Amino acid sequence: MATVRSIKGRLYYDFYFKGVRCTETSGLEATKENRKRAEKYMKLIEAEIENEVFQYERHFPHGAKIEIFSPRKEDLPFNQYFADWMAEKVLKETTRRNWKSAFWKHLYPFFKNRLISTITRAEIRRFQRTMVDKGLEPSTINDKTMKVLRMMFHQAYVDEVIPKNPTLGVKRLAQGMTDVDPFTIAEREEVIAGFRRYAPLYVNYVICGFWTGWRPNEACALKWKRVDFQNEKVLIREGRVLRLTGIPKSAGSIRDLDMLPPVREALVAQKALSWLLGDYVFLGGKQKPLEQEIFRMKAWEPVLKRLGVRYRPPYQMRHTFATLAISVGENINWVARMLGHKSPVVTLERYNRFVPNLTRTDGKALLAANSTGERFPVGERIK
Repeated sequence: MATVRSIKGRLYYDFYFKGVRCTETSGLEATKENRKRAEKYMKLIEAEIENEVFQYERHFPHGAKIEIFSPRKEDLPFNQYFADWMAEKVLKETTRRNWKSAFWKHLYPFFKNRLISTITRAEIRRFQRTMVDKGLEPSTINDKTMKVLRMMFHQAYVDEVIPKNPTLGVKRLAQGMTDVDPFTIAEREEVIAGFRRYAPLYVNYVICGFWTGWRPNEACALKWKRVDFQNEKVLIREGRVLRLTGIPKSAGSIRDLDMLPPVREALVAQKALSWLLGDYVFLGGKQKPLEQEIFRMKAWEPVLKRLGVRYRPPYQMRHTFATLAISVGENINWVARMLGHKSPVVTLERYNRFVPNLTRTDGKALLAANSTGERFPVGERIK
């Protein structure tokens, strides 16, 4: 029977786990109020044990029985530790693929089969420099290869495989703001016309890209059941990366987009092309779901080159929607919602320096408003 005991003025948890009696400190003094807290926590432990999800090391990382329930892991070669670490992770399949790719493409060729405990901070810094010399972007090094390495070593330290974490003190590489290089309205219309003429299979995809602000992976995952013509909404519920469809990375990405007239017209036209061919709205060659990289290489690059329009990646369709919407005065909350940003502040920080109307510092807008004769009473909120 699990219970909370008082020993020398301190509260302890007393329970059985896997037939072993455990007496673990709560770190609380034996007061009436603390006992209530401890008893509540004891009920949580009991419930986890009953449902076979209790992890001793999570509740008591320095407990007296840690070697019984979570023995210290042995020092392993770099690649073997990665395999064991990955086997314990519960991940989306796309995330698992990306992490494995980063490991085998960049990390393993550098560190090979070294025992993980012998890898030093200086070597990790040298690895960073090697990636820079290869021409990788700082964002790729920080958020892909180094991210995997940091998580691995953190777990190794927590498991006491290594005495200290060598990635601590290794700074992230400096990286500038993500390049936002939108198309002008004239360029947008030229690109759409070009696709209508040279690559009609993808013209509806391009129109929607310019008029929704959705991410390419969201468009590639869009299914007809998520297109609500009656309420004029497009429901973003999934993303598609590396030919796998799954839930979006963040909760803010799950949203309902307003179906603007150009989008409705494009989706109606697309319905005639793909409605009877399966679940997905946008299809590529061989009537399979559209893949971002194939679209970029087989359609986007050739069409822009043929038109003589300066090349920018397809993701700039999203940036074009955002900058044009803000520049003409659309409500920033609406723009943020369409983009799937968690806050309008994120939207403004990302785009205001690219929109002249939002970065004016000459006072002309204020003078123009004042010349109309309007008066705002002191203390009243301007609506």
